[in-house]
Amino acid sequence: MSFHPEKCTVLRVHRKRNPIIHNYTLKGHILEPEECTKYLGVHIAHNISWNTHIDKITKKGNSTLGFLRRNLRVGNEDSKTRAYMALVRPTLEYCSTIWNPHTTDQIRKLEMVQRRAARYVTNRYHNTSSVTSMLDHLQWESLESRRTKAQLTMLFKIANDLVDIPAQQHLSTATTRSRRTHKNSYMQPSTSTTYHQFSFFPRTIKTWNSLPSTIAESPDLVSFKQGLSTLTF
Repeated sequence: MSFHPEKCTVLRVHRKRNPIIHNYTLKGHILEPEECTKYLGVHIAHNISWNTHIDKITKKGNSTLGFLRRNLRVGNEDSKTRAYMALVRPTLEYCSTIWNPHTTDQIRKLEMVQRRAARYVTNRYHNTSSVTSMLDHLQWESLESRRTKAQLTMLFKIANDLVDIPAQQHLSTATTRSRRTHKNSYMQPSTSTTYHQFSFFPRTIKTWNSLPSTIAESPDLVSFKQGLSTLTF
């Protein structure tokens, strides 16, 4: 396979004030550096921030929702709910186990798309209408809670060798236990930065260790998901 040098770029992932700059060449062509690139549907920034990715998926979600409002003008809530869950929500949740935000601003941006969708589905646009009551009526779980469950499900898959991620490199069985922990608890990784603290393993292990033992010790993935469905995060 031959790569076209003008279609290739360099992404330097770092958080240093004075990074080491080196020019990379391909077929005698110096590759242009960039601060953010899209890889397998996820926008990866040079400073390990997910702001760009979240901004882009919320923009796309709102755009798709606007398309539905203009073209799917029906009164049936079920039909509009199916359209939202098929065309909008997957955009907001794709690969969320990786980029699940922890800041209030980013969480709010994502939830606002679903809140707008709730107004569209229930056809209640008055500024005095309670969106919270609409979400309760529709029985829609918050996107934040759904992302947490997705991360816990992924950790279950890793721990039980259901995905090609070596568990022994990332998970260590907890050496101490209490009445609040279960036999499948893992050691909490030490972190020195906020970015590491809220990355997948440190963040998910903390939530995992707080799960009820009946769920964390589930014998298979189906029963684990059924147990998670009874919880709200």
